[in-house]
Amino acid sequence: MINKNIWKFAVFCFVGGTSALIYLLTFNIFFWILNNLSNNEPFLFGASKNFVIATLIAIIISIIYNFTMNRNVTFSAKYESIKKQIPRYALVYFLSMLVNFSISVLIISILGENTFNANIANFSGIIVSIPINFLGSFLWTFKNN
Repeated sequence: MINKNIWKFAVFCFVGGTSALIYLLTFNIFFWILNNLSNNEPFLFGASKNFVIATLIAIIISIIYNFTMNRNVTFSAKYESIKKQIPRYALVYFLSMLVNFSISVLIISILGENTFNANIANFSGIIVSIPINFLGSFLWTFKNN
């Protein structure tokens, strides 16, 4: 039982790692595009509108990937009711991303905003939100009946 749970956590971390790469790649693309198209004015606790928009877009794309991979691969819960999983996942992921986003904004407001610091802020948010996301997914969202 413990080995199976350790394996699930390892797969979860792999899926999360690839999700984080997708998140960071998406964030950097949109952050770069937005910074080249518009002014980078303070918007939310010292973070710019461009940072906030790029972060939210990256979160949405990574959520879709993460849900699909965790449902089908990590927790092998594809035969469970998706109608129950989606709202549970949404709640767990919302709490996880709220923590992630809060940490990111806090870090960017402390370090100052540039591309390097924005990535440090995002990475910090990801690291802090991992346990929330795993425990919520394992114990509730994708729990096999």
